[in-house]
Amino acid sequence: MRERVAFGLFLGFFAAYVFTMPGYLAPYRDAGEMATSAATLGVSHPPSYPLYILLGKLSQALPFGSAAYRLTLLSALCAAGAVAALFLVLEPLAGIGAAALAALWLGCNRTFWSVAIVGEMYSLSLLQAIALLGLALRLRRSYDRRLWRGFAFLYGLSLANRTDLLLWAPGLFWLVFSAGRWRDEEGEAGGWILRSIPWALLGLSVYLYLPIRSAAGPWLDWNHPARLDNLIGSLTRRSYGGTLDLLSKNYAPGELFGENLRAYARHLWGDYLGAGVWLPLAGLWAAWRRDRGEALGLLLAGLASGPLFLFLANLPPNPHALAIVEPHYLLCDVVLAAFAALGAAALAEAQPRVPAAALVLLGLAPLWHRWDVSRRWHLHNYDYTRNVWLSTPRGATLVAKKDVPLFSLWYAREVEGLRRDVRLVAQGLSGSPWYQEARRRLGEPGRMGPLRSAEDWDRFAALNEALHFTTDCEVPEGIKGGPARGLVIAYSTAAATTEAPWTLMSRRGGFDYDEQPDFFHSDIVDAYVMARQRMGSWLIDKQELERAARPLLLGWAMKWHLPDAPMFLAFAEFSAGRLPEALSAYAVAARLFERTLELATAYRSLPPIFSGARRGIADARLNMGVALERQGKRDEAERQYRLALQSDPRAAQAHFNLAVLYWDRDWAVVASEMGEVLKLDPARQDAMKYLAIARQKQKK
Repeated sequence: MRERVAFGLFLGFFAAYVFTMPGYLAPYRDAGEMATSAATLGVSHPPSYPLYILLGKLSQALPFGSAAYRLTLLSALCAAGAVAALFLVLEPLAGIGAAALAALWLGCNRTFWSVAIVGEMYSLSLLQAIALLGLALRLRRSYDRRLWRGFAFLYGLSLANRTDLLLWAPGLFWLVFSAGRWRDEEGEAGGWILRSIPWALLGLSVYLYLPIRSAAGPWLDWNHPARLDNLIGSLTRRSYGGTLDLLSKNYAPGELFGENLRAYARHLWGDYLGAGVWLPLAGLWAAWRRDRGEALGLLLAGLASGPLFLFLANLPPNPHALAIVEPHYLLCDVVLAAFAALGAAALAEAQPRVPAAALVLLGLAPLWHRWDVSRRWHLHNYDYTRNVWLSTPRGATLVAKKDVPLFSLWYAREVEGLRRDVRLVAQGLSGSPWYQEARRRLGEPGRMGPLRSAEDWDRFAALNEALHFTTDCEVPEGIKGGPARGLVIAYSTAAATTEAPWTLMSRRGGFDYDEQPDFFHSDIVDAYVMARQRMGSWLIDKQELERAARPLLLGWAMKWHLPDAPMFLAFAEFSAGRLPEALSAYAVAARLFERTLELATAYRSLPPIFSGARRGIADARLNMGVALERQGKRDEAERQYRLALQSDPRAAQAHFNLAVLYWDRDWAVVASEMGEVLKLDPARQDAMKYLAIARQKQKK
């Protein structure tokens, strides 16, 4: 019976995951990098995930689908296997009904489902974790030498996929050792553990793939682990600063622990257990009464992979950071599923009239809102990659920055063979020696270097013809660049053209930024928004005000809370002499900048976000004051100038405008305000001139 139920769970969830899978590379974190590495046997970012890359290469033997689709099938297969495995692990402890409840809850877990349908290593890691849990529970019940060696081998093999499984080590070892059954066979625990080390090392030996493959010179050779010091750096992540690592360093240890716990609680309520969130607590109590060692082992695993991980991650609660940390919830979710099964079993024991079928129906309850994770008809990333290549001139050098756009372009170029004439450069990697060496191997000597300052970009542009960059790049303020040519921007204004291939570009599906299924889809939409805005602002600079309105409005329609669009539109209206329209647009921009400030507070953003939003509010208020002043509404204009200074006390122009407003009315105010201007900007010549005049007027 149990085998049939497990097989049914596997088939049902595998079919559901395959049905909701995207037909192309999903725009999700490192999916493009993983698909590229799997297809070309590359070395991915540290710790490089060698087991997943090798299994991904095996998946390419399937006779159908694209390389990305085959890799996603591997994720779906592992995810369905994890659901079935969880049932098999929990059935001896909780019975068929309660174990099926836990398996259904995990399978319907929105976060789990989202990683089951993308080409990432998470579902494989969850399958391995559940297998390790099952082996630990079996060893607790009955020690077996071969089973322990298998456990050690599987643990080493699992760490060759994801190293965060180390968080479960205290709980798993407590499950095994606290029962004391190993003493009957081999005496002291020390010898028992020592004899298992070779088996663990055998599992870890998959990491030998990294130096061996790196020495062969693959297209992707992250950190070049053929060198011993680089290999150590990759294994320890010492040489890699990923998004998780870099974000957390901006905050004091544990500073954001409360926010992270609240985000996890929202995940449990909305994406996982819902109204059954109390069952794991009941299960913990039941397990504690039955076998305290077992309860403590599971609790240690849950605490380490849940609260402890969130404490160490220390990420701000913004959409980007939450999208990064969400898949890491799943190890703790598995433990909660185990406790939920024990709680359901205790409930069924206390209330014998509760049939197993009722527990199964309870497990299916979350399905009513699970279908929103479907990516079956999402073509955003497919269209994005082709639209970028369509926008890029022949023989150009293209710089990209963010993970999803960059890795998707890697995949399209290196696996699908699109636009091999374009030199694709990763901005964040361009200063790394291993990356520069890899580019030289590909026949591009002397063309690489860091891309941070304006001088770096100018030097790079001199070495690389027809330099363009995608909208996600971080370009210094001093670099103006040309208009958006579709989804790319010309570095040189001389090479720029207003010929935008928008009419040739496919753009299927909804493009409302806020209606996307996840942060990464929204990031793809943002590329179109930024391109439209770039074109509109460039046309304003060229005094083509009427033409500028269309791209600005199209971009704003996709992302309504973007304050820059109404700022540009307001400037266009102001320049055309339509002061009421300009005033209205500036007021909208000010409100949107205020909203940005509110979100920055809620998201615990870094200081530059706050200062940028305050400057935006001040700029909008300042321009509102000018528009009001030109309409003769001097009191209202003064109020806006004062509000601008409240937002940004360093807004020297607001002091200057106040001085002009009081010219010939109150020379003391004029002198005071001009003095404030010079405190903030001592080199401002016009303020010096008018301050001198104001002081002369005061003496008369």
